[in-house]
Amino acid sequence: MLAGISAEEFAGILRRCGYRATVVEQGGRTQVQSAAQGIGFFAAPGNRVQGDDTRFADLALQSVIAIQGDLPPGLVEGFNRDMRFARLFRAGDYLVLAMDIVLAGGVTEEHLCAQCELWDRILRDFILRLRLRPTLAPDAAGSAA
Repeated sequence: MLAGISAEEFAGILRRCGYRATVVEQGGRTQVQSAAQGIGFFAAPGNRVQGDDTRFADLALQSVIAIQGDLPPGLVEGFNRDMRFARLFRAGDYLVLAMDIVLAGGVTEEHLCAQCELWDRILRDFILRLRLRPTLAPDAAGSAA
């Protein structure tokens, strides 16, 4: 049972689940960069495990999409109404798709793989919605500007 995880350990789990993963420093914080469904995303560690500065009790998976033109009315609200496990929000000229993974209380590696599969499915649904909206385009970097 895992009650906390380091960025390096999460990158290893992503790799075992079939994703590429790279640990990077971004803005003074360690992150894991990866991709699914052709869209880049990153895992940002959240709260540290008490007494261990290298392990975290939660992570946020995030994908950043650049907005080109006007944002279609109701896109964000509709996605958030329909999607149970993720949230979509606007940050300036970007849309951010995010999903939290909580390890507090202990989870198995299989649970983390299942969370990654859920994220993959959410990205697939999101891409389908974006294809219906030609005014948006994926940010090639797939990370926050």
